[in-house]
Amino acid sequence: MDKQDQNPNIQQPHPGQAPSPHTIVQKAPGTQPAASAPTHPAGFPGHDGGFEDDGEPREEAGSFTQFIRSATATRDLDSPDSILPHQPRTLVDVGLSKAFLTDLALKIIHYSGTPSLAQLIRRLGLGPTVVQQMVTILTEERLIEVLSQSDLYTGNYRYRLSERGSERVSQALERSRYAGPAPVTAEQYSEAMRRLHAHKQEFSRARIKSLLNELVLSGDVSDAVARALFSGKATLFYGPSGNGKTSVLERYASDMDGLSIVPYAIYAYGQTIRVFDQSIHQPLEELDNSNMTRDDSKLDRRWVLIQRPAIVLGAEMGREALDMAYDPQARFYQAPPHIKAQGGVLVVDDFGRQKMDARDLLTRLLIPLERGVDTLALATGEKLTVPFSEQLLFATNIPIKRLADDSLLRRILYKVEVTHPQPLEFTEILRRLCRQKHVLVSDGALEYAVQRIYNEPRLKPRASYGRDLLEMLIEGAQFDGIEPVLDTASFERVLKLFVAQEADEEPAD
Repeated sequence: MDKQDQNPNIQQPHPGQAPSPHTIVQKAPGTQPAASAPTHPAGFPGHDGGFEDDGEPREEAGSFTQFIRSATATRDLDSPDSILPHQPRTLVDVGLSKAFLTDLALKIIHYSGTPSLAQLIRRLGLGPTVVQQMVTILTEERLIEVLSQSDLYTGNYRYRLSERGSERVSQALERSRYAGPAPVTAEQYSEAMRRLHAHKQEFSRARIKSLLNELVLSGDVSDAVARALFSGKATLFYGPSGNGKTSVLERYASDMDGLSIVPYAIYAYGQTIRVFDQSIHQPLEELDNSNMTRDDSKLDRRWVLIQRPAIVLGAEMGREALDMAYDPQARFYQAPPHIKAQGGVLVVDDFGRQKMDARDLLTRLLIPLERGVDTLALATGEKLTVPFSEQLLFATNIPIKRLADDSLLRRILYKVEVTHPQPLEFTEILRRLCRQKHVLVSDGALEYAVQRIYNEPRLKPRASYGRDLLEMLIEGAQFDGIEPVLDTASFERVLKLFVAQEADEEPAD
């Protein structure tokens, strides 16, 4: 990500969020995904993620959010408009073969030690009736043994692998080490995504404007950005680096509202594709034992209700990042980032500098988005077609005519130019930065600094210059052992150093 494209007056996302296997960076406001316990195998559900209400009114979510929360609270999923999948009532409803479910249950028991029925229900993501049927089958086939009764009043027995079961689980682990909740079938995934995409979630104008008020943009630019984001459609932000394109998109991605659903994994053509990603997806309800084992619950726990996902991809992205990634050791797939962002936002920053041609990248994302379906290829040659809908946002400082021809660019309806700041805007940027960094300002120093920058023929003022110059001023004060103060003398000192390096780096027009 281009450092110069960071707007200086934006609060950066909180640290501590782990990147996903595809060099995906998801910016989340003040939350950190819970980490799996060290003993969990690949694919094992280790999150206890919950949603912390910040107490602020969320009028922007509208009736759709209220509907989802109501449906979640009551488990009344009988409405034809509900996007929450029903819990399978029988093994046939699960849609997976007996052999696959047997292997999965044995792997979970293997990693769990001696789980109770309640633990198996939680870790398989299936209802009590279905799990009890599976336990009966495993017992009859002498793959597991009843170890003890953990609760005399509920009859909640504990189970362990038999000798025969241990042999079978070794074979199962050779085929795949996935040991998470039962996957949904490709057909179940497609149906759930169609229902989700039928509910268009509009962004609140007030929320977008509030986000932009934290930045310093001209009135025209701010209005154009707001309209593009509100549309929910593909948008290209372009213009010289250092003026806030990246900051706008990162702030937007980190402040997503709305809801979505995501399965732990998809099963297709005998392969498991993991979709739920703890570094990206933020569950909206805590999945504890009581929630997972309620007999009257109708919610399919193979799915997670999440905050709408947002993923930011940078210049490091290669062609392979948009394909399914097969792990030869774990022997299952990871869904690509644009599938993990279904129903949310995918940001491509530094567009045109990726390790793949810009035209190929646009073709790979825009054509499926326009058609509403995407096709994913397995290493074995089979192809999986799934519904595809999300907001695509691109940011570039490369002239757009160099990126693609008109046939591709016309598929991006919104094209927003983020221009250099004017003197009044730069003054406000510098003022905010001084207040934020506790730098004292002498009388007239702000106006003097802005005048010097805009009168310097070797510079084309950018929003990021305020941050860069102030950092140099603070570092100079630390070197001198004094408190940082913005005055004419200190500014002239840093400007001299700054312009010299700019003259070396910037080619003449």
